Amino acid sequence: MTGKPQTRKDYYERINKVLVYINNHLSETMELDHLASVSSYSAFHFHRIMRAYLGESIGSYIIRLRLDSAAQLLRYSPLPVNEIAMKVGYNMPSSFNKAFKKRFGVAPNEFRDDNHSQFRADGTFLNLKNMETTVLKPKIKTLKEKRVIYARAMGAYDKSAEEAWKKVCDYAGKNRLFGFGTEFIGISYDDPNITETEKLRYEACLTVGKEVKPDGEIGVNSIPGGKYAIFTVKGPYVKLSPAYDYIFGKWVADQQVKL
Repeated sequence: MTGKPQTRKDYYERINKVLVYINNHLSETMELDHLASVSSYSAFHFHRIMRAYLGESIGSYIIRLRLDSAAQLLRYSPLPVNEIAMKVGYNMPSSFNKAFKKRFGVAPNEFRDDNHSQFRADGTFLNLKNMETTVLKPKIKTLKEKRVIYARAMGAYDKSAEEAWKKVCDYAGKNRLFGFGTEFIGISYDDPNITETEKLRYEACLTVGKEVKPDGEIGVNSIPGGKYAIFTVKGPYVKLSPAYDYIFGKWVADQQVKL
């Protein structure tokens, strides 16, 4: 994006507001005119700006997030299909089934059955029993809400994470936001076994101890407080992917926890 620095900052701040709003309201009806008002752009400009940024229409983006969220719930939770449909904004099971099959090629129940295998999407075998001995048992903690600044990037997690962390750390350094107790929190929103690699969303977050405002690509958000399972994985980064598979593919089901 070219143009005056202030114009670019305003552009990213408005887009961030819309993306956060969408992520927080997937179970609700979202009128496109209302989303335009969230961005403070006219409806005419809003559609074009979001398509240019996302690489797809805003309507397609919302449908994809809803269906990918549903796929994660089908894969990692025991919730009934109809309840999952409601959670992602589909009041009519028939509409949900039709949309889901269009995206994934199978009905929700078939998808759930197919994804109880011990194979990753790339065909490699996942030895869950072995993972039990290599992944530490979690600590369960109740954490308070955390105020954070964040930078977003999309694409393969190994590359997008590096990009997002550089942005947010550079900003924090220049603005003297690092302090004793600063926490580094990475949020991977999508499952690489479900979502296309180029559409994977990652946010690099830093907790802040003072009032800050959004600034261009740097957004401000709150991570909700609540009960968290904290796993510690030691070793090279290549251990993270099988660890996630173990946590969401086995531990969550075994413990019957509600995400």
